Amino acid sequence: MATVTTTALCLLASAALAGCGAGGTGEDRSAGDILDEANARMRKLDTVTVDITNRTKSSGTVTSHLVTDLDGRCRSKTTWSGGGALEQIRLGTTDYVRPNRAYLQKWKNKPGVTSEQKLWVKTPVDPASSGGDGLTSCERPFDSFGTA
Repeated sequence: MATVTTTALCLLASAALAGCGAGGTGEDRSAGDILDEANARMRKLDTVTVDITNRTKSSGTVTSHLVTDLDGRCRSKTTWSGGGALEQIRLGTTDYVRPNRAYLQKWKNKPGVTSEQKLWVKTPVDPASSGGDGLTSCERPFDSFGTA
């Protein structure tokens, strides 16, 4: 859902900029032309930064900050309103992960954890994972949605 929302926001922003930046010629551009130009600009991106804030009924607020090269390198931090945080750096086929104490206490049922996790854990990327491990995928393929 976050990817769809992000793509939609980027597409709308690009479409608005493309439509407003036509050079002031006063010529009307079709919705299809604006969508095609926005799609072309989105496909040229080398990196993307995504900031998301979600409100959930059970966990309060969850915020995520992701910087990605859209391929195999990214850095992500997800923070829950209860104080839990999970940091991740992905370099190709390796993840470096660092949860904080609150994350370990709540999500991993480790109530005895009393100090902060200062070290990064190195783990191979599981290509079969569907995101259930809480880690972020760096890939962000751009697929246009809908029609103009």
